[in-house]
Amino acid sequence: MSPVRSVAVLGGGIAAPMAALALARAYGRLGVAVTWYDTGTLPAPHAALAAPPDLVTFHRLLGLSDAALIDRAAGTLSLGQLYAGWAGDGSGFLHAYGDAGTPFAGRPFVQHWTRARHAGLGVPLEEFCLAAVAAKQGRIGQPHDPATRQAVKHGWHLDAAGYAALLREACGGAGVRIEPAQHTPPDTDLLVDADGGWSAAATGAPPRCDRMILGSAERRDPVPLYGRVVAHDAGWTMLTPLGDRLAVACHYASAQMDDAGARAAMAEAVGGSVDADTPQPVEARRQPGWSGNRVTIAEPDGESATFAAAGLLELQLAIAQLILLWPVDRDAMPEAALYTAELAGTRARIDDFSAQHFHLARRTGAFWDAARAAPVSPALAAKRDLFAARGMFAQGDHEAHVEDGWALCMAGHGIVPRSPDPQAMLVDEQQLMVEFQRQLRAIAAEVRAMPTHAQALAQLKEGSA
Repeated sequence: MSPVRSVAVLGGGIAAPMAALALARAYGRLGVAVTWYDTGTLPAPHAALAAPPDLVTFHRLLGLSDAALIDRAAGTLSLGQLYAGWAGDGSGFLHAYGDAGTPFAGRPFVQHWTRARHAGLGVPLEEFCLAAVAAKQGRIGQPHDPATRQAVKHGWHLDAAGYAALLREACGGAGVRIEPAQHTPPDTDLLVDADGGWSAAATGAPPRCDRMILGSAERRDPVPLYGRVVAHDAGWTMLTPLGDRLAVACHYASAQMDDAGARAAMAEAVGGSVDADTPQPVEARRQPGWSGNRVTIAEPDGESATFAAAGLLELQLAIAQLILLWPVDRDAMPEAALYTAELAGTRARIDDFSAQHFHLARRTGAFWDAARAAPVSPALAAKRDLFAARGMFAQGDHEAHVEDGWALCMAGHGIVPRSPDPQAMLVDEQQLMVEFQRQLRAIAAEVRAMPTHAQALAQLKEGSA
């Protein structure tokens, strides 16, 4: 067998430098030479990224410090995303990166919550989520009391241009050679195409909204610990809080809203003026895969850049999967079929998580009626039906989101399971009410003891200096 000794990566933006950097740090010590053929493509002005908690660990492989993310990419911490107006009124709910309550009497908390809701409990599920309560109060930290037994995981909000520049700089430090892009693929053992210039990669489903306007508004003070996804008549506006500004991205269907209407929707979501860029079309994303010695990955842009942090989540999993399935023979790469199948399954599950919001939204109007009626995958239909029936989820292959994340979203959209697990009915009702009160008090105490967002960022900078 002949080991892989050379890798060529094509593209710009985020995907290409991230892939080149990760491969160089993972396999450079084994003699693998990585060359990045830079197309010069830069993130769009005003563009921002939402990074899920998974990327925090991945940054260690990339060698990116918290201080660098804060200083160079205007990084702020994220505990989730708040969906406002998706029910057609002024209500909203928070999908937080944390546990949906603490398990009790051997059963998931959502089972006890379901039972209590049917008995008249008016407390939303997210109020039992430590991460959600902390996010809404602008505080972040790990619980100190073992009795809380809840995890709090944070992601990031990042300025796309700053993040791209940081990745580029790190590539140089990791020994990645950077060359101008060329149309003809070089003679190398493995090709990684993040641009589409070296492969005829298939594209996925068309975007829900065919137009997008990016802009910026004044920085919020204090900086929120969550992004806001604000529904409007023909789509949604994403507000991503950064260290130096509020990034604004309005996604809209041109059949229901013109550019002027989109600019008005941006201003309404922000509650003030927005420095908006030129409207741009949104294209379908490329389907990742591996054929021969060519691997295709997708840039986190358009809807995927911020909505449910889908783009960076998929990109990180695609690169991690390539590292895991690194070919042992440059002349024969049977790993390709498994990689392609894994990435197809991963994208399907990530897309399902995003699709649930449109499928379950109760807002009315031409755009929302069509979005709600659009077909969903059998896997998503099974998740919806099982949760609606008894508060459980059928977790299959390629899952990218934990069950509590699904539960917080479905409950946030108004689904209360028709029945809890029968085992939950064995718990004494008075004992259950005492446990609910204990959890709410423990959460309140933990949140009071947490540092503010600004204090947490300062601690991270000091710790990684």
